[in-house]
Amino acid sequence: MPLTLARSLASLLAIICFSLPLQAAEETALTLQGRYFPISAVLNLPACEHTCPAVVLLHGTGSQKDEVGDLYKRLAAELAEQGIASLRIDFAGTGDSPVGYRNYSLSTAISDTQSALSYLSHHEGIDKRRLGLVGFSQGGLIAQLVAGYDQRVKAMVLWSSVAGDGRGSFDRLFNKHYAEAQSNGYALVQFRWREPLAFDLRWFKEIEANRSLSGLGHYTGDLLAIAGSDDRAVPYESSARIMLATGSFEARLKIIPGANHIFNVIGPGADPGKSEHLLEMTSDWLADSLDSNR
Repeated sequence: MPLTLARSLASLLAIICFSLPLQAAEETALTLQGRYFPISAVLNLPACEHTCPAVVLLHGTGSQKDEVGDLYKRLAAELAEQGIASLRIDFAGTGDSPVGYRNYSLSTAISDTQSALSYLSHHEGIDKRRLGLVGFSQGGLIAQLVAGYDQRVKAMVLWSSVAGDGRGSFDRLFNKHYAEAQSNGYALVQFRWREPLAFDLRWFKEIEANRSLSGLGHYTGDLLAIAGSDDRAVPYESSARIMLATGSFEARLKIIPGANHIFNVIGPGADPGKSEHLLEMTSDWLADSLDSNR
């Protein structure tokens, strides 16, 4: 082939390749091998020039990996647009988990989160130096417990997060169900949005022994706490306590006016604007916090 023709074809190919849109982020269902049992998960991996930063998404009590109103599924898509991978997981007894809810406790959830971080750390498409956590409600408590001692966590976002040593935000649940758990080994807890769950006595005991707020003093990574001004389940003052406890030099608290515990994503008073604001604020902040140039 003549040299000029070869050069022309090469130039044409380069133009075609440059003009092609970037490959869309792919979602892959996974089963991770946890310390205690298999972990159902979904990896959202965008196309990155080299390797992507990544976050683990930790759901709240009685929820599942996509979260209420698909908030985590939607967040995963927004993060992918920012070039950030995400791994959302089901804790024991929720979503596609193969085990019952009595297997859920703080220690099993911590272990599951660490297994998820290890999976990302060893993934060839992930930058293990740029890992973060997002935790919603009780998932925020798990994020605090992990981030306080796991130096792999460089950034953390907490939504409507439980905060406090001991019973804290779970005081009403203890008052209503602890005696039952002590008597039977578990308590059957009713929810408005799903079937009842059996809370094992181990969960109650580990909540009582929990010192997550004290441990936050060890966390020095970036931290963003977001809460709703109208949250009745976990009042926004809980997030304010996180600001006082953290050892982070870059900690911010954002209050969304009029937002409830689930940021009005569904139910009475549903307001798409509040959940969209939550997702935009979270993805933008993580993009900045996990920026390789910082």
